[in-house]
Amino acid sequence: MRLLLVGLAVLAVSVPLGWGATQPAGSLSIEDGRGTVTLQGKGIVIGRLDRGEVRIVDRSPLDQWSPRLNGVPRGRTVWARGKDVNFYVPGGRYKITVTGAGFSISARGQGVVILDGTADTTGATGTYAVGDVDPAPLPEEPLTLQYGAPLVVKQTVKPVTP
Repeated sequence: MRLLLVGLAVLAVSVPLGWGATQPAGSLSIEDGRGTVTLQGKGIVIGRLDRGEVRIVDRSPLDQWSPRLNGVPRGRTVWARGKDVNFYVPGGRYKITVTGAGFSISARGQGVVILDGTADTTGATGTYAVGDVDPAPLPEEPLTLQYGAPLVVKQTVKPVTP
């Protein structure tokens, strides 16, 4: 009887802890990018842009995190064009679009990225890496990738009829 009560107590504690567990975070790194990159996700993003433009939309504006541009906290939507632009999203949900040359982005969390590189005169587009994979050149055609834990996808199974 005691063993049954101990088992139920352990189950009562462990089930809520399992529900509260977060999905494991992934990482995305882009170095010396040229072209356009769009990130949609949840987590932390740090970036730098040599020249071009950046647009940040805070998709969770009621949380404590707000995007920062050159170290200054901003509102729900941030847009800037110029040289030597630094941006930082300390947490929450976001959508970030960077267009230009010489940008570096580091993201930690979960999300989806659309990579669309533009080659310079030498053919370089920059590099990207998802997780621990070796860096690869940014593609010159749009490529959609996921970083972090996969989003829940419902798979439909059609019944086999004889």
